[in-house]
Amino acid sequence: MTIDLQTLKCGECGSSVLKRSGLNEYTCEHCGSVTLVEDNVSDRLERVLNQVKNEAGRRLAAEEASRQALMIRRLGIAAGVAVAAVLLFGVIAVFLGNRNADSRAASQRVAAIDRTIPVEGLKLDEPRQVLVGSGSSASPKLLVVARNETGKPLSRAGIRAVYYDGESKLEERSETLPAGVLEPGESAPVLVDMPSGKNVTRQELRVQKLAEPYKAVKGPRMMFSRARLVQQGDRVRLVGRIVNDRKDAVLGGFEVLATLYDDAGQVIGFGQGYGQANEIQPGGRTSVDVSISRFGRAAAIAAWDYRIGYSLVEASGGRTPVLNAERVVRTAGGPESFNPELRLGTDDLLADDSERFDEKQLELLPLVDGRNNIQQRLFLGELINQSPDAIVLAPGGVISRFSGSRQHGTTTISGLAYLYPGERFPIYLEPQDMERFTDTRIEWKPMRRAALPGPRKPLEVKVTGTKAGIGSVLLNFSQRFSYKYVVVSGSVTNPGAGIVGKVRLWVSLRDRNGQLTGFKLVDNLPAIAPGESVPFQASVEQNGRDFASVTTLYQTE
Repeated sequence: MTIDLQTLKCGECGSSVLKRSGLNEYTCEHCGSVTLVEDNVSDRLERVLNQVKNEAGRRLAAEEASRQALMIRRLGIAAGVAVAAVLLFGVIAVFLGNRNADSRAASQRVAAIDRTIPVEGLKLDEPRQVLVGSGSSASPKLLVVARNETGKPLSRAGIRAVYYDGESKLEERSETLPAGVLEPGESAPVLVDMPSGKNVTRQELRVQKLAEPYKAVKGPRMMFSRARLVQQGDRVRLVGRIVNDRKDAVLGGFEVLATLYDDAGQVIGFGQGYGQANEIQPGGRTSVDVSISRFGRAAAIAAWDYRIGYSLVEASGGRTPVLNAERVVRTAGGPESFNPELRLGTDDLLADDSERFDEKQLELLPLVDGRNNIQQRLFLGELINQSPDAIVLAPGGVISRFSGSRQHGTTTISGLAYLYPGERFPIYLEPQDMERFTDTRIEWKPMRRAALPGPRKPLEVKVTGTKAGIGSVLLNFSQRFSYKYVVVSGSVTNPGAGIVGKVRLWVSLRDRNGQLTGFKLVDNLPAIAPGESVPFQASVEQNGRDFASVTTLYQTE
């Protein structure tokens, strides 16, 4: 029999299981056939069989390695899944634990607040209904005074009012006390809105959740270095100056609560205000202007107090409230009264004595009798600064006209930002029962002073021409009146190096004795660039004697 050396199979049965049984002899282990081969064939066959065995061993080894690698990968994936599951369960456990801990902590905090700051510790006085405002704009409010008897400072405490008509519930309104922090023992009033147009027979008050400030420090109480309570008609204001006397801290967050009382100690008004500056450095200062809502206008103001809340400004920008249980500053007595027509600025009211202008240096020159363009009587006046070296800032006052002891109208002096030494500001006293006019009285506002050269930018005003004319006015389609006027032309030049804007120019006519006989305000001039000129023209009515000269007064801002 022959052996197929190409396929290495038995020639009898085709099996590939051949085993060398002797020299040049091979036995088929399947059918038992024996084959003899030549030496070279035998050697070649032996090499082939060895290659087959080696290839089979390599293939088996590769398959075994592949199976082992697959098993390792499967084990790795299983281990990774197990680790991930363990981690996930751990995270969930930590999260649930933290949440439970947070919940327990929150419960403990709530329990602490409920235990240490019970709502019953904020005592509420008997509420009363008041009208805030005047006339048709007055609105009904519920006035409640709250007193802190908790023994701890309260942050933004609030109350809720539930209104009823009989047993029917109408509305609920809430309001926060007008104090960022209410110190132990302090009281504070609050106004709660009432239902509009509804019949309220009773109300129930509830204190809302109480809490201490998140963080706070104790420190010295803040007081105004200068304070004034002023009243103009029904309007009441508290103006005050705050100075940072500390050398080691920046202060900010100034909050002022001012309260008014009658002679029985009842609250009849209060207001809340804030510092004009958000924060002030050591040695710096700011001011506060508090508008106070009045109610119970029939009662006079017998006393008033204020308290200032403030904070330390941290380097990071954060703020820490400063606590002081004795910060309320009380004053007996009423406000300073001023004419309601005066415009009182905060800086004017708070000026130090060295900053004040002496009102005796302002003079109202003798009035000049005149007539307007329909021949009604009027008076011309001039306000003059007699000071040799001081500029008066924002001069103002009220001229009251009298016939005997009876007042017949007022004229307000306003419109000027400053008046230099020797300058004259023209004024009309408008016609109103002028035939019985006998006397004038002036109430000056508090005024400040400035040293020369002052705030005004220099301009050159030139009058280049005047032209007199006669005009007429038809009154009620039945009476015609003639009057004299003068058209004044000129120019305004800017000799400086900067642009000058908001120029106002008063053009005055004077008779041969230098007395005022008419004037006109020119307030439509454009901004003037350096070295440029702008023209002006004004038609000025002549109310007194014939004019002989023209003078001007200007100011810039």
